[in-house]
Amino acid sequence: MTIGLTLALVAVSLLTGVAYKLFHGRGHRVLGAALVDLAKLKVHKNGDPVTEFGAKATLVLFSTKYCGQCPAVRRALAKLAHRHGSLLFIEADITDRLDLAAHFNITQTPTIFVLNHRGEIRYRVGGTPKTNTIETELAKLGAL
Repeated sequence: MTIGLTLALVAVSLLTGVAYKLFHGRGHRVLGAALVDLAKLKVHKNGDPVTEFGAKATLVLFSTKYCGQCPAVRRALAKLAHRHGSLLFIEADITDRLDLAAHFNITQTPTIFVLNHRGEIRYRVGGTPKTNTIETELAKLGAL
């Protein structure tokens, strides 16, 4: 009985770990035309409020003060935006903004949205994105 229970716990743990590894950092397309309202997002870039989306696309990083992976993701997205002038990168710290977390159903940080030039959410990644995931989605929007 004890051996059976131990083997069952090991199997559940293994399956949970495999599922986490497979799905963490993978994104999914967002169907419909869910819009991001920059006025409600209340983000700033270089000290000024952001009032317009990027010419081709916008990357939104939702982070918290306690997120260990967020600084590396922030640097990678900032570099990507720097290389492509029609791309805007903004970050929303949701540590004290539970309204944003609830509105966008954010359950982990980092969470990244890829928006088109109208501010429609086209792609969403929960966790650290897999290599080239963001670039692939931006290419689909014609932003790269």
